[in-house]
Amino acid sequence: MTSPSHGTRRRRPVLVPVAAALAAAGIGVTAALGGLKEAPPEKPPHVTPGQVIDQGQFRTEFLEAVDTTEQGSFGVTRRYLEILVKVTNLGKETAFVGVLPKSGDMVSRTPGFAGSILRVTPAIKSKYDPLASVVSYGIKSQLLHPGITTTVVVKYELEPAQQPPSSITVDVGKFVYERISDRHQTYYWQIVPKGELPTDAASEGEFIIPAIAAQVSLPVRQEQT
Repeated sequence: MTSPSHGTRRRRPVLVPVAAALAAAGIGVTAALGGLKEAPPEKPPHVTPGQVIDQGQFRTEFLEAVDTTEQGSFGVTRRYLEILVKVTNLGKETAFVGVLPKSGDMVSRTPGFAGSILRVTPAIKSKYDPLASVVSYGIKSQLLHPGITTTVVVKYELEPAQQPPSSITVDVGKFVYERISDRHQTYYWQIVPKGELPTDAASEGEFIIPAIAAQVSLPVRQEQT
């Protein structure tokens, strides 16, 4: 009988798909360059003084910032940094001016107009919280009536010798008309958050991290006395 041949068999070449090879090469290059980098977050639109901002519930124009003084009681002169904002209530009901949020990232969901002034940079140093009110013919009010355009004045009290910044940048939020929660089906104007509004039961009083809808830079004008 003829014995079988014990010669060396030729191995078939193993073909690596081109795409897989390129992917592997790409991973190696990416690793060498420090890995994948996330795209920088998109910056909010930057508007100029007097440019209209659509805030959903309100149409606003940040007009100017003024370093000014007022005569207080007992002849005491008080100094303020004022931010003047033209505000039109686009809703169907009277809204409140409200108060500016405290320093920090979280805000109330239903704060009134002033609650949408999310941050002023640089921060204005003051012993007192800023005050916001409608000023019309020398009369102060907290009411923003539907369809009416009014001037809201935000006031920071300064020390007599305190120098305000030469300019400020204001981060502005936006409102959306949504249900306050799954438990309470009433609709309210609420600050637009980063992400989704909480809707679960008992979330009505939760604070949220707001989204910045626009930024406006205002030079600080020294009022002539």
